[in-house]
Amino acid sequence: MKFEYFVGKRLIKQKEQSYARPVVKIAIISTAVSIAVMLISLSVLQGFKKEIRNKIAGFGSHIQVVSYGSYLAQDNQSITLSPKELQALENNKQIKSLSPTYTRSGAVVLDDDFQAVIVKGVNADYNFDFFKQNTCQGRLPQLNKQSKQEIFISKTIADKLNIKVEDKIKVYFYVGNAYRAKNFYVSGIYDTGLGDYDERFMLCDMTALQNVFSAESNEFTSYEIMIRDFSQLDKLSDEVYYSLDRDKSIIPLNELDQNLFSWLDLLDSNVILIIVVMMLISIVTLSSVMLILIFEKKNMIKILKSFGTPNTAIIKIFLYKAGYVTLKGMLWGNVLALCLEFAQKYLHIISLDQESYYLSSVPVDINVWAVVLTNVFAFIICIFCLILPAKSITKINAT
Repeated sequence: MKFEYFVGKRLIKQKEQSYARPVVKIAIISTAVSIAVMLISLSVLQGFKKEIRNKIAGFGSHIQVVSYGSYLAQDNQSITLSPKELQALENNKQIKSLSPTYTRSGAVVLDDDFQAVIVKGVNADYNFDFFKQNTCQGRLPQLNKQSKQEIFISKTIADKLNIKVEDKIKVYFYVGNAYRAKNFYVSGIYDTGLGDYDERFMLCDMTALQNVFSAESNEFTSYEIMIRDFSQLDKLSDEVYYSLDRDKSIIPLNELDQNLFSWLDLLDSNVILIIVVMMLISIVTLSSVMLILIFEKKNMIKILKSFGTPNTAIIKIFLYKAGYVTLKGMLWGNVLALCLEFAQKYLHIISLDQESYYLSSVPVDINVWAVVLTNVFAFIICIFCLILPAKSITKINAT
């Protein structure tokens, strides 16, 4: 056993004197609160990003394959993937699902009001998981039902136009140089809280919508791709793009709503500021503890020096003590953070205004690696910054 570790271990076991004890407790509490705030800030940030990202992806997928003309003019031009292109996408193991869609703009017109909408036609291959989770009334539309064609609308549209489940509505589409109406029966109502999207999107059977526009069964406006790992979005976007012919293009998720993603990026800077402030608080309090411990053990330092103990060895002894205080505070901080995070995740204690934040409660995403890296980073920075106050030991003489 090394001499520094042996003495440092004995120093840890010793109780501080009356004037040092409250300062050590304050340092432990300060470190615990700082670590807890950092961990909670990171988990809430990742929770916001994940929930908002999943909601946007639910409406538009991770990657949309569109015609090159649609990408330039934002007009829904028809697209058909060749067998070669379909094979290349289906062979990509990072792609979770590939669904064709037929989307057109229209308007729901009632006796005294109307609402501009975007009607998305889907088939049986479409992944309804997102809308199934957010269904608040009724059920998902039945597809390929010719006798009673159904549509799935948002609560925002239903409340505005006073529409209920099983009501019959008429949707008008601009086809050629004239308007063409199509009757639908409301099968269900969803509510995602994503205001701009809830105000516009409706789902129906793709065949019914294609018939309105006299489109062939293999004509679509886009192919929606859901991927397995969102961190691979940029890489997969490039792979998908280069597997397509030059008459087609892609729209990644982060380009579907750039304003919303810019807002999420702005949250990163806020969290960074919080982490920096919390780290400074921890460093200041721990530095104060280090100086007080050195003053308290001044006689011990003199004795060690009289036996020829070098300054670096004595500094290590006090760093062991400071490291123990830091770890104790971090341990309690982790316990506090995880308790609050799990409580929020499962009990939804803190609620939000859904119209402003797109979520009904504060989201929490607990990432084990983020917790571990934050603790390791914080501990290393704190110990490194404690070296400077520890060097005050060199100014104490043995006599």
